[in-house]
Amino acid sequence: MSKTQPITKAMMEKVAAEQAKEPIKGWEAPVAPDAWTTVSRTPDGASYRNYTSKLTCILSGAAEEDGKRWVHLSIAHARRQPSYQELAIAKVKFLGAEAMAFQVFAPKSQHVNIHANALHLWHCLDGNPLPDFTRGTGSI
Repeated sequence: MSKTQPITKAMMEKVAAEQAKEPIKGWEAPVAPDAWTTVSRTPDGASYRNYTSKLTCILSGAAEEDGKRWVHLSIAHARRQPSYQELAIAKVKFLGAEAMAFQVFAPKSQHVNIHANALHLWHCLDGNPLPDFTRGTGSI
């Protein structure tokens, strides 16, 4: 089993730069929420660190191939994968309680893993792109 290195500011800036796309006009990464510190800002987003939980977060926004504006949230820890609760809290803190966010399980052939201990969410700024799976009943 390989040893995971601690996440440094330089690593966060490198990943943010590699993932940088054309910024979304009118969208800006939020100010760091409670318990989080802004590490760096880029034209398309920002990176943050929570020194208590030792979690890091990268938030970026871009217009994607579907023509919609998407915000990508990446949350990571140097030594372990973030828990579901940590992911859910980060979603609320960075995207908002009423924002719909998606976790994607890509086909193996398209899977990309930059950091073994990172989880990702995507939020569409242009409304919910999914159909109403409840078919109006409010239940699946």
